[in-house]
Parts: sequence; C-alpha cells; structure tokens
Amino acid sequence: MQNLIITENDLTNSKMRLDSYLSLKLQSSKNQIQNLIKNHFVLVNGKICNKNGYTIGLNDTITILSPTTESVESADKNTAFCVDDEKFAISIIYEDEDILIINKPPHLVIHEAPSVKESTLVDWLKFHSYRFHTLSGNERYGIVHRLDKQTSGALAIAKTPLAYQNLSHTLKTREMGRYYLAIIDTPLKNHQDIECFMGRSPHNRLKMSKIHIPMPFTESDITNTTHTHIPKGIRYSKSSMVKLATSDNGALELIAVKLHTGRTHQIRVHLESLSRHILGDTLYGYKPSAKTFFYQNRILLHAYILYLNHPKTSQKMFFKAPILTDMLEFIQTHFTKDFNGCKDITEMLETDRIMRSFDVLS
Repeated sequence: MQNLIITENDLTNSKMRLDSYLSLKLQSSKNQIQNLIKNHFVLVNGKICNKNGYTIGLNDTITILSPTTESVESADKNTAFCVDDEKFAISIIYEDEDILIINKPPHLVIHEAPSVKESTLVDWLKFHSYRFHTLSGNERYGIVHRLDKQTSGALAIAKTPLAYQNLSHTLKTREMGRYYLAIIDTPLKNHQDIECFMGRSPHNRLKMSKIHIPMPFTESDITNTTHTHIPKGIRYSKSSMVKLATSDNGALELIAVKLHTGRTHQIRVHLESLSRHILGDTLYGYKPSAKTFFYQNRILLHAYILYLNHPKTSQKMFFKAPILTDMLEFIQTHFTKDFNGCKDITEMLETDRIMRSFDVLS
C-alpha cells in the first residue's frame, strides 16, 4: 500500500486528472493506471475512486493498494469502503506482533457474504494490511470469534498462522473468554446460571432458540456435539448472569454476563428464555413501552472484558473495551442512584469488581 499527498508542486495545472497524476508519479502507462482505478485499487481521501478523470486537489490523499493482495471492495457491493465512516472508528486496545485487540463499534458486520451489501470489518483489516497467508497460500484475516452486527466491544484478531491456531484452540477449551454488559427491559429475579441446548428457530430462520432435549447428559455428551443422542445442529450453551444496577424508574437493569460457551446469539436466546430482552433487540422480543423507553438505535450489548493466554508467551492477559458513547450516555442518564454499593458507575464497572461479582454463583 502506498499513500501520496498532493502538494502545490504536483498541481501542474488547475485540472490535473487522477490517472494523469498517477501515471507521472508512478512512471506507469496510463492504461495500467486506469486498470488499477477500474479494479478498485485506488482510494482518494479514504474512499474508492473509479473515475479516471477525477480532478485532484491540494492535500488530497491518494492511496494505491497492491493488486496482488489488497482489495477493499468487491464489485457487487453498493457502498464504497470509507475509512472516515463512523462505524469504522475502530479503536485498538492492544497490539503486538502476534495479536490485535480492538473495540468493535456497533453497526459493523464482521465477515463478507453474498447477502452483505456493505463494507465489513474484513474490509477494514484489508485496508490496514492485517492479513497472513496459510501454508496453502490462502489469505486469512485472523478473526477468531465474532460479535453480532449491533453488538460492540472487545474482539481478538490473530496476526500470524500460529497465533490463529493457538487462539482458536483456547477458545474451544474455554481458556479464552468474555464478559458482557447488557441493559435489559425487566430486572432479573436473581443472579443465575442458564444452560440449555440451542439450535436454529423452526419459526424464524434469522433466530436461534432454546431446544428442549431430555436431560441429564453426561459431561462427554454435553461437550461432544457429535454424540448420537444430540440432533445435528443442536449445541449445548451456558451463561452466568449477575445483577449490577437498576434504573432510576425501576424498569431496567444493567447486568453482566459471563459466557461459558460461545454460541450464536447465546445471550439473547438465554434472556428470551427468561422473558427478558436487551434494549433494542426487537428480533428477540424487545417491545418499547413507557417504562422501558423507545430505544431502537442498536442492541445495548457490549463485550466488556476479554481474557486469553498470549499465543506466544502463554501469559494470561485481560483486556477491557471501554463502553462506547451511545451506551455509556444511556447508562449515565438512566442509572444515577443505584451503583450496587459503589460510589459511582466508574467504580461499579472496574474490571476486577465485575469479575468478582460472579463469585456469588460459585
């Protein structure tokens, strides 16, 4: 990837074309430059530019991506990738040569798919050259686990094949895990563990649902999803939930959730099974009311704490993803009295305090 910033010396005339400028600057034929532009390898000020005759201006930033490995936009997408887009305001919590930990904003899809017509986190990783190649030569972008589009928070990304293999293994063995914060429309009756089998909803293919299977099973039955007693596509799931604070009007509750497994929509399914819903989660039953507010900006669910063993040193590491502005402002507005015995929200949400709060379920 190469970045060029337009200076006064570059503007030989008042209407310098993009293809003419790049042809001179890169000492390449205009035909070669136009092919780069046509195939989305040229960005102007962070946005893909497909106009050969675009008139460049003073202080414009021209980015040229390597056509062998770098492409930030597939031809069938309707929305050009823009690094200035609010949903790409991605803060880096930690980075070294092996791993990258980011604070994912809401409204951002993780993976590309035929049905996805917008830019994704993978596009952002491509743009910033976060990629590695497997022994077979395939490109990987190191995404070890996922967050739903409307969920924000900590996300781990491997930067090498070894780190990817190691983190994927520790995710399966539960040495890597997450604690979430959520705002729900009805307070829980008690701190509690929830475990059930989950599968695709037979009524709505966009949803997952609790599946009723006779219990008990042995531990091997639960952890071995290929066991003959468990139907295909059905997975065991477990979450722990603790009450943190009640809203000033008594209708809402801020809770912390520890994942013991990492199934698709797991927290949302478990709450629905208790007739509770995350604010904004209309897919799983949230219905605005005078008491619970009309909140539809996104799902108020945030991956707050991520822990893992470093893939190279095996050091136990903990990362906190600061609550993003939209959710933090909601908490500061509607939770001003009950801090669970703490002096304020900041103290209540200290990393150690959140993790210790689950001791009540031990």
